[in-house]
Amino acid sequence: MLHLFSRCSAVLGLLACVAPAAQADDAAASALADAVMKAHGNDAWKQVKTIKFTFVVGEAGKTEPLLEAKHVWEIAAGRDTVTWKGKTVTVNLYDPASSAEGDAKAAYARWTNDAYWLLAPFKLKDEGTKLASGPKQTVEGKEYEVLELAFQSVGLTPGDRYTLFIDPATKLLARWEYRPNAEKTITSGWSEYKDIGGMKLSTFHPFMDKTLRFTDISVER
Repeated sequence: MLHLFSRCSAVLGLLACVAPAAQADDAAASALADAVMKAHGNDAWKQVKTIKFTFVVGEAGKTEPLLEAKHVWEIAAGRDTVTWKGKTVTVNLYDPASSAEGDAKAAYARWTNDAYWLLAPFKLKDEGTKLASGPKQTVEGKEYEVLELAFQSVGLTPGDRYTLFIDPATKLLARWEYRPNAEKTITSGWSEYKDIGGMKLSTFHPFMDKTLRFTDISVER
């Protein structure tokens, strides 16, 4: 199920780091996206050569994780080495067709999903994304700026839609609503931000009856 929350393009998305071709329905959406990317440390992200992290899925009431996936993503080389469920697989991110079957396909899906959960704020202006600003909304007594995110023929699930709730003071992503279809909405928080290599990265996402957590994050320039 988690792989359904992916969003990336191997050439124009996370690998390229910068893809300033997003379509904004209004100037406010574009300006807000710029502010969000800057607040999360987009300039520092552009300098990263390798990023390592572990994506951990937990479940309420259980001490042992349901899943741990360790990533060593060599950005310039276009390689991610994924270790999970007792196997280690290196995938060629420049050539998704080479990861079309078996363990390679599963590893590519892990990279697509896990990296997006970690780095989504840097993806707002990738080619194939479509932005629109929404009216401010108050959730649990706090007012947020709102950014609507949709996609055009990119990623593994191009029909996904997101509503992003932005803290107006910090411009950090605080929560989002994910809609795989018109009848279903799933909310996840973005919290426990950490300063890593000049970036602000959310390391904890409560998600339905699960928790998504990032550990062992490090970067090399």
